[in-house]
Amino acid sequence: MNQASFSLRAFVFSWALMAAQAGAAQPHAPGSNPALRDVFTADHPLGPFKDARGSALVTDATTPSPYGWNDIDPTVFIDDDGSAWMAWGNPVLYLARLKPNMTELDGPIEKIALPNYTEGPWLSKRRGLYYLTYASMARQGLWEHLSYATAPSMRGPWTYRGELTGTARNSYTIHAGLIDDFRGRSYLVYHNATLTLPDGQTGALGRRSVALEYLHYLEDGTLVPVAQTEAGVSGPATPPPARPAVPDHGRSDPQLRVGQFITGYPSAWRGEVRLASVRSPFEQAPEPWGFNSHGGAARLAQTFVPRADFTLGRISLYAGDGQGTSATAPLRLALLDLGPAQSDADSLGSGAELLGGGDGLALAYQPQGAGLLELTLAGGPPVQLKAGRRYALELRGPRGALSCYLRASRGDAYADGAAYLDGRRFHDKQGRTADFAFALHDAAP
Repeated sequence: MNQASFSLRAFVFSWALMAAQAGAAQPHAPGSNPALRDVFTADHPLGPFKDARGSALVTDATTPSPYGWNDIDPTVFIDDDGSAWMAWGNPVLYLARLKPNMTELDGPIEKIALPNYTEGPWLSKRRGLYYLTYASMARQGLWEHLSYATAPSMRGPWTYRGELTGTARNSYTIHAGLIDDFRGRSYLVYHNATLTLPDGQTGALGRRSVALEYLHYLEDGTLVPVAQTEAGVSGPATPPPARPAVPDHGRSDPQLRVGQFITGYPSAWRGEVRLASVRSPFEQAPEPWGFNSHGGAARLAQTFVPRADFTLGRISLYAGDGQGTSATAPLRLALLDLGPAQSDADSLGSGAELLGGGDGLALAYQPQGAGLLELTLAGGPPVQLKAGRRYALELRGPRGALSCYLRASRGDAYADGAAYLDGRRFHDKQGRTADFAFALHDAAP
């Protein structure tokens, strides 16, 4: 069953949508918007609607997180077996099954980490394959795009498939709806803000207009990226173009074994930790920062001071999102020895590079959801870290690139180090210092 056919006897919506007119895709401070989600029912699409529960179905207490803009943009989908599902959230994507009455949750709420997820999820199913289409890239400092993922079941695993379409005209938000196999055609429904109302008001964030384009599926179920047009479905449905090229994300250095997306939204580091900037990455480091943040940077660094000597074996980063690396523009991972520990200064300074002969190790990265990125040193001489010395772990990439985003704290979370952009101590938009979320592990015996 297609999403558009669910019964309006259980029409679900969020009060927070009204507040979204003033700041739909922007993160808000924790607690700034309670974002209650209620269930209303009616016998007719035009109402009148009435509260079916007398209380909220979901509140901030149901979805604890460091974000205050969580519980918005619900979508409801009814599967072929009659089971009902609801997805929602900004900037964390939540998924839950509903009971047959559609006014109660039927099981736990899951968090699903998808690359560049922002808000506005849409659930659909076609020929046994599940689709999750969503607004993306706003937390990476861009106007929203549409991206999508597929899965063999509603429980996943979800595979990121890339971008479906780019930004909308005259609107930094864009949300999706998919209509499948209607009279032999499939369609993408989205919004821009290009129309002028009869009273003369022009399109804007809160005055959006609905647009419709033909949607094409390839034989393997993947979607052909959609070009937004002025004509929309007024013109003929042209045949789908050739299969999009598979991106080449390059190769990592042989001395570096890369483990991507070990777990999404991690509440703890994996395995025994020798040193870490934060204890709980998801709760303590919610803010994504990349090479296009703060006007652009080519180096993202975090200093640290070991309390005891150890041999470095594995580096864990709380990272994700972005468009990944390319064969011609990889990331590089460097580790600098800055000398005897002193207080962190405004300038990082220079030091001996310990990993790759001065320029670090090449790191190929594919887009992943917000999760653990684990980098294991798999060759080369042992890296000995000494107590009382200051080091800098540094990720290097093209300035302004959208390749990868580290997660940073709000404020000073780690007493023995600090985050730096291009060698200058990092301060967020509120002027606070911050730390990138990372952990270091011993080499395997």
